[in-house]
Amino acid sequence: MDSLFQEATAATRVESVAMSHVSLEVGHFSMDELANRPDAVRAQFERVAPLVHAFTEMARDEFAERAGGRSRVRVSTCFLIDDYFRGTTDPRAILPGFLRSAQECGIRVDYLGREAGCAVVPKKDSSGAPTKLAQIVADMVVAEPLEGYSGRRPPTTELGWLSNGRPSSDDELRDAMDLRDYVPPLELSRRNHSIYLDVEMWRRDRERDDPYWSCPFLAAVWQLLRLGMVRFEGKRVAEPADYRDWATQEWAESWGVLPSIMQLHDAAPFAAFRSVSILPKRYLGIEHSVQQILDHLDIDSGVNEVYAQRAQENRIVATDHLSDRLSHFFLGAG
Repeated sequence: MDSLFQEATAATRVESVAMSHVSLEVGHFSMDELANRPDAVRAQFERVAPLVHAFTEMARDEFAERAGGRSRVRVSTCFLIDDYFRGTTDPRAILPGFLRSAQECGIRVDYLGREAGCAVVPKKDSSGAPTKLAQIVADMVVAEPLEGYSGRRPPTTELGWLSNGRPSSDDELRDAMDLRDYVPPLELSRRNHSIYLDVEMWRRDRERDDPYWSCPFLAAVWQLLRLGMVRFEGKRVAEPADYRDWATQEWAESWGVLPSIMQLHDAAPFAAFRSVSILPKRYLGIEHSVQQILDHLDIDSGVNEVYAQRAQENRIVATDHLSDRLSHFFLGAG
């Protein structure tokens, strides 16, 4: 009897997403700043406002020809709320003042994202179920084979750490009288010299059913959403919910019931071919870790094909590495 074998992914239709040319992240604040330091929030927004305008104009200049004119270049703005590690605060006490400060400083936040929403996407109604978004991305992580690997280090999927090379010989078990020379760490994709990085993406906790996700890992999920590169069973995840009446509506009393991403204005699409993030300098290490994580993801071939098709339609060069689609501007001390 003849049999026909077909991969499950081949039978799954991958949905496309609407794409802007650029997704512009207009800053980042800790929950302490949002809850207790409104003057610091306003001061940072005042510094960021000219940069938002400058990067918007740069995008219009870069993509004008391909879009058919500067006015047709699609740029959307976004902001990520840090509610995963301090989710006990009240959105009603934070969001109205925060969004008002942005508006008064000349910054329009088109999309508001939640860091906890990058871990789990809340269910839309009583018939649905939450989507464990961070776990979906964790299942994509593929670690590089380490040079001289001895088998002592547990695999990345079990350990939750992602390395870009070989650690130093300090990590090796040796006899007390073993006087061999110290061997420094080594980056696998080094250029002349090494920059060794070992990133904790998650850790297991007996008191938690799900992993305790790290800030760099959730930031990597956020970037994937901004680049339109995440699907679950071929379907879009964390689609922006309509919150365009934010100025008059009553906000929920708990972050967990809010959608992962909220659309606050009529705007260009949330996902984009390129992302630009304006962040305080203290996030430089986190964003370095984000780029390492993105470069170790095995994106579903169907998602890559859909992206390549959309890029071709928009005359965009589809880069091989996800991290090549990211740009950052880091703010020094004000």
